[in-house]
Amino acid sequence: MLSYLVFHRQWKVSGLIGPVVLRISILRRTRIYSSVVISLFVFLSTSSLAAEKLSLDLAERIALKNDAITLQAQAEQDSLSEQAVAAYSWPDPKINLGIMSISADSLDFEQEAMTQAVIGLTQAFPPAGGVGAKRDQLNGMAEAKGYAVQNRQLLTVMGLRKSWLNVYKQHQSLRLINESLDVFKQFISVAQFQYRAGRGNQHDVIRAQLEESLLLDKYRELEAQYEASVAMLIQWLGVQQLHDELDMQFPSFGKPLGQLELTSQLERHPTLLMRKSRVAAAESGVKYADAQLSPGWMLNVQYGVRGANRDDLLSAMVSFDLPLFSGKRQGRTLAARKSDVIAVQQDLDNWRRELKARSDKSRAIYERASERVELYHSSVLPHSEQNTEATLNSYQSNVTDFNVLVRARLTELKSQLQFVKLNVERATAQVELLYLAGANEK
Repeated sequence: MLSYLVFHRQWKVSGLIGPVVLRISILRRTRIYSSVVISLFVFLSTSSLAAEKLSLDLAERIALKNDAITLQAQAEQDSLSEQAVAAYSWPDPKINLGIMSISADSLDFEQEAMTQAVIGLTQAFPPAGGVGAKRDQLNGMAEAKGYAVQNRQLLTVMGLRKSWLNVYKQHQSLRLINESLDVFKQFISVAQFQYRAGRGNQHDVIRAQLEESLLLDKYRELEAQYEASVAMLIQWLGVQQLHDELDMQFPSFGKPLGQLELTSQLERHPTLLMRKSRVAAAESGVKYADAQLSPGWMLNVQYGVRGANRDDLLSAMVSFDLPLFSGKRQGRTLAARKSDVIAVQQDLDNWRRELKARSDKSRAIYERASERVELYHSSVLPHSEQNTEATLNSYQSNVTDFNVLVRARLTELKSQLQFVKLNVERATAQVELLYLAGANEK
C-alpha cells in the first residue's frame, strides 16, 4: 500500500512571495520511497485580465475626483475670495428725495419761502485703511483654504494608499494560510495512514486536525479583517461598492527624501503654509480693528428747488463718528484680534514641531522595517524553508517525529506572514514620508 505526503513551497519574486507554488508529492511504499514526482504550477496574469482589475493609480484618481471634503473646501475658498473682492469697496451711496417745509394747511408749494423739493446724495467713508485691511484678512483666509484643499488631496491619496496596503496584507495572508490549510489536509492523511499502518500514533492525527482547525479559525478571522479593510477602501474611493477586482500586486512608491531634504521640504508643506496664511490673516485682522479706532465720516449733499422765482438752495454736510466709548468696544476688539495672532502663531510653531516629530518617527519605522525586510529576505525565509525541508527529510528517515514537522511548517508560515507584514509596514512608512514631503507621485 502507498502512503503519500504533499508539501508546498513558495518561491520569492522580487523580495515578495509570488504566485508560484512548487508541489512536491513524495510517494512512499512502506518505509522505502519508490519515486519523487515534481509538478510546477505557475499562475500567470495576462495583460487582458490585468486591464480589467482596479489598479492603485486608477483608484487614486477616483478617490480624488469623488472626495466631498475637497469639493467643500474649494467652495469655501471661492466664497472667501468673493468676499475679499466685495470688502474692498466703499458702501453704496444713498439718494434722498423729498419735500421740505411745505404748508400743512394749503399744501401750496409756492406759499412759503422755505418750501423746496430736495434731492440729496449721501456717501459714507470707512476709517482710513479699514477697507484694505479687511480685504487682506479675507484673502489670507481664502489662501489658507487653498492650502487646506492641497492638504486634503494629499491626505486622500495617503489614506487610500494605506487602506490599499492593508487590503493587500490581508489578501496575501489569506492566500498563505489557504495554502497551509492544503498542506495540513495532507498532513492529516499522512498521519492517519501512519496510524493505521502501525508506524504512528493517534496523537499525530489529533495534532494535525487541531492545527488545521486553528488555521481555519485564523482564516475566518482574516476574512473579517479583509472585508473591513475593503469597506474602508470603498469609503476612500467615494463609491457605494467595488465593481472591479482589485489588482493585488505589491505597489512601489518613490524613495523617501533624505533627512535634510525632508526637513527643508516640511516648511513648504500645505498644512504649514495654511497656518502661515492664518497668521497673515490674523495680522490683517489687527490692522482692521486698529483702523476702527479712527472715526469714519459721511458726506451729505442736497439741492433744494423752490418755486415763485425764488433762488434754489444748496446744502452740504459732513458727519463724523464720535468714539467716546472706544475702550469698551474698539479697544476690546483690537485686544481680541491681537490675541488671535498669538493663538495662530502658537498653533504654527506647535504644528512645525508636530511635522518634524512625525517625519522622524516615520523615517525610523521605514529604516528599521527595511533592515528587517532584508533580514527576512536573505536569512529568515531561506532558513525557515531549509528547516522545513530538513525536518521533512528527518521525518522520512524516522529520525524525528510528526510534531516537529508540524512545528517547522508553522514556523515557516509565521515567517512568511511576518515578511508580508514587514513589507506593508515599510511601504506604509514610505507613504507617510511622501505625504510629509507634499508629494503624490510614486
